Amino acid sequence: MRIAFFLTILMFSGLASPVMSQGQIDRETPVLLKADEVEHERDLNLVIARGNVELVQGKRILRANTVTYNQKDDVMTATGNVAILEPEGDVLFADHAEVTGDFKEGVAKNIRLLLSDNSRAAAISGRMSNGKVTHMRRGVYTPCQTCVGSKGTPLWQIKAYRITHDREEKTIEYRDAFIEMFGIPVGYTPYLSHPDPTVKRKSGLLPVSGGNNSELGTFARIPYFIVLDRDKDMTVELMPTTKGGQVLTNEYRQRFGSGLLEIDISGTITDIRPEIPGAANQIEGDNKARGHFFGHGRYHLSDAWRLGGDIKLSSDDTYLQRYSFGNDNVLESNLFVEGFHGDSYAAAKAYAWQDLRPANLQGDMPVIAPILNYHYVSPSTRFGGNLDIDADLVSLLRTNGTDSRRVSVKTTWNQKTITSSGHVLWAYASLQTDLYHASQVAQDHRDPRDYSSGGAARIYPRIGLDWRYPLESYSGSTALMIEPIAGVMASPRGGNPDLIPNEDSQVFEFDDTNLTSRNLFSGRDRVEGGQRAYVGIGSGAYGPGGYTSAFLGQTYRLNDDDTFLGNSGVDGQVSDYVGRVMIRPKLPIEAIYRFHLDKNNLEFKRNSVFLGAGPPALRLNLNYDFFDVSSGSGTLPDREEISFHASSQLSDAWSVRAAVTHDLINKFTSSQSFGLTYTCDCFTFDISYNRSFVRDREIKPTDTFLLQLTFKNLGTFATAQTVSQPETAN
Repeated sequence: MRIAFFLTILMFSGLASPVMSQGQIDRETPVLLKADEVEHERDLNLVIARGNVELVQGKRILRANTVTYNQKDDVMTATGNVAILEPEGDVLFADHAEVTGDFKEGVAKNIRLLLSDNSRAAAISGRMSNGKVTHMRRGVYTPCQTCVGSKGTPLWQIKAYRITHDREEKTIEYRDAFIEMFGIPVGYTPYLSHPDPTVKRKSGLLPVSGGNNSELGTFARIPYFIVLDRDKDMTVELMPTTKGGQVLTNEYRQRFGSGLLEIDISGTITDIRPEIPGAANQIEGDNKARGHFFGHGRYHLSDAWRLGGDIKLSSDDTYLQRYSFGNDNVLESNLFVEGFHGDSYAAAKAYAWQDLRPANLQGDMPVIAPILNYHYVSPSTRFGGNLDIDADLVSLLRTNGTDSRRVSVKTTWNQKTITSSGHVLWAYASLQTDLYHASQVAQDHRDPRDYSSGGAARIYPRIGLDWRYPLESYSGSTALMIEPIAGVMASPRGGNPDLIPNEDSQVFEFDDTNLTSRNLFSGRDRVEGGQRAYVGIGSGAYGPGGYTSAFLGQTYRLNDDDTFLGNSGVDGQVSDYVGRVMIRPKLPIEAIYRFHLDKNNLEFKRNSVFLGAGPPALRLNLNYDFFDVSSGSGTLPDREEISFHASSQLSDAWSVRAAVTHDLINKFTSSQSFGLTYTCDCFTFDISYNRSFVRDREIKPTDTFLLQLTFKNLGTFATAQTVSQPETAN
């Protein structure tokens, strides 16, 4: 019969925690002892517990075959299958352990330690000092569980002459350490340390990486992580290079109870080698300061209101690409405050852009401040109607070119009705009122000197009706659907005075997504005048594991209108055809096809195809895009591009990927890449190759090789090699 005792005597208060305990135990905490047998030898001052001994004090648990307490020497001994569970989740196993009564000193033999993240350590012997630091002699550590070799050896492990676990500093340190992979030593270090599993964040040096490329030469990245407080930290990184100067980077992060702040800043003093004479924002000469500043912030003032902003700045056009901070051509900065109430929304915003493209002038980029917007949506009435009010005020300024200010209010009544026979009707009536004042508005794009300034007003009413009649039937478990669509809308012709600049409706693309829109333009500056009707037909088959759908539509106008550019697809009385086909069956196949057909000769003005097929063992993706120069807004040249991506999950651990993109108009491959990855529970290996054909002033086409090794709890070690491609004759 097992015996249970509640003991508060000193000896079991000390016994309640083993060699790996944190600090001194509270001697007032009662101890629950369970054992098959308890013996007190008064002559020898010994208390002996035998057979399935279990001691519980608070959250600490000790199990052993035998536990002996020597009252005279104040020494506790646990033998036979010793197992100790710590409050942090660590479990220590040993054949034999001895500790003092106050649990500040102790020794153990044949230690096996299971940490809270399932990492493991083992040593021939161990010694605890001052109740806080444990020294293990001739130890080994590994976080690998399932990641093992053919003979059961962990994929990687650290063997060290001494392993020190400091529970107060929460670190694990190694002296004279060898890193082994598959049991073979691959590296040596006289000293190595990393946080123990209880640490979420800790200041210290992060893994160093490096590489070589034609722009920077040989470089290294030396990051240091600093914990400033529970809610804030930062990473300081030094990147010395042989050709690009010494770059210092600082990433600062802070969380608030109602928001966050992130700052990414870098700087160097170096030169820019001029490649294109007269290129915008290009700095020439030696010892020029270069850098960038990225800021991101959000703060919730209340449940309904928040403010925030994103700031992106670069010292010059090519800095971000040269030092691998990003590939953006235009940097957007914004500030905002916004509020939400039901379905309504109010906001004040400001925008600015920095243009990093070659041969572009920064003075052409606008600054928009402020944008004031209020959008009110009323609750639906019992008859299905609701009121929608969308108002804004916009001020846009430029150093060079058009300035404009706009006040706009658009009021719409929407009425939705579903008849008893299934017809779905959307009727609406809207009134858009705009007031503009603009300067230097171009009147003739062929003559930059032909511009005017002044004010303009516009009152733009519109009424419309949208009809849909979804019909459905079933074939087994598959739902078959066909839905005819038709709509009409009417408004006065014109509506776009010359003094109203076009700022928010410059890019136009006629496709299946805006065929039924109330205004084909996406912004406010351009309105679609006149009368228009549209028809379309949608169909689909929807089963338990997938679906197929298709759509085809066309629009009709009573009169020709010069609002849209010629050959845009909607410039005549009858528009081109637009449509889409989507196939997603139960099989691992997916296809999306969008098209734009000329109404006269049925030639394609746009083809966009996405195909994806195959299980994870072999997944293939194909993208093809073709845009005719005359389609849409006409501001972009012909584009025809095809890209292919393949990936294969060769096994649970190994995967491979490859991708290529080819420009069919200019007949050259714009990018190529290949990658191989191995991953398991404690290690990730990734090697990749990428060929970039981008040329931008000092940035040349390059081949990049990247090797990354990620060791669980230690970090990622990376090396990169970038080689410029040889110049080719034109």
